Amino acid sequence: MNMAPARGFILTGKHVLAYLLLFFGTVFGVNFYMASSAIRTFSGLEADKPYQEGLRYDDEINRAREQGRRGWTVDAAIRAKADGATIDVTQKDASGLVTPGLTVSALFMHPADRRRDLRVALAKVDAGHYQGVAPVAAGQWDVTIEASDDKALLFRSVSRVDLMPVK
Repeated sequence: MNMAPARGFILTGKHVLAYLLLFFGTVFGVNFYMASSAIRTFSGLEADKPYQEGLRYDDEINRAREQGRRGWTVDAAIRAKADGATIDVTQKDASGLVTPGLTVSALFMHPADRRRDLRVALAKVDAGHYQGVAPVAAGQWDVTIEASDDKALLFRSVSRVDLMPVK
C-alpha cells in the first residue's frame, strides 16, 4: 500500500516568522500612533514653571485673604452665543460703591487643552459694569475673572462654566 502525502497548506518556519513579524509590527505601529497622538494633543503640564509657582503659593494665599477682607461683590453672567460667549461683570465694594480705575479681564481656560485658552479684556460699559465677547466654542471652560488697578491685582475668581451650543 502506497500512501501519497496529502496536498494542502504546510506550516513552515517562513510562515511562522512572517506571522510573528506581522503581529509585532501591528502592535508597535498602534503603540507608536497612540503615543504620538497623546504627545501632540496634551503636553501633560499644568503650569509652565511649576517650581516657581509653588514658591509663590504663600503670596497667593495672602492675596486671597486680602481679597476677602475687601468684601467686594463681583457678579458675572456668561451667556453662550452662536459665535462664542458674552460676559458681563459688575463690581461693588463692601459699602456698595463702585471702585474706580479698574481693569477687568476674563481668561477662558479649556480644561483639557491649554492651546485653546483665551484672554479677553472687558470694556467698561458704565461705572462698575464691564462687558466683553469671547470667541470660544461650546463646552466646559474654567473662567478666571481678574480686576486690577495700576498697582496690583485686587480680585480673582475662578469658576467652571458649561456653554451650551446655541441652536
